Amino acid sequence: MSNNDEEFERVHEKIKAAIMDFHEIHRGAQFHVEQLRRFVLQQIPAIAPDSPGRILRALRQEGRLDYVILNRRASLYQFKEQTPPPSVDEQGQYWLW
Repeated sequence: MSNNDEEFERVHEKIKAAIMDFHEIHRGAQFHVEQLRRFVLQQIPAIAPDSPGRILRALRQEGRLDYVILNRRASLYQFKEQTPPPSVDEQGQYWLW
């Protein structure tokens, strides 16, 4: 793996963690993608503007969180409640049981 690949993976994992933090704070709540983007940018300033949204969709596909799109034009989403909440394994990975 090259240094660029390692750096990409490191930043990608940081963004995932920030999105999961946002999810914990806003569980069940409505949010605009812009709110998510700003939250992630506060923690990781040097990222592409579309990265949080792209990684949010990837986390949904992985089953680590879920949401509904309430208004696509307004980019208004709502996290779905999940029971039980995600657990974290010894490597810091989030899992749904």
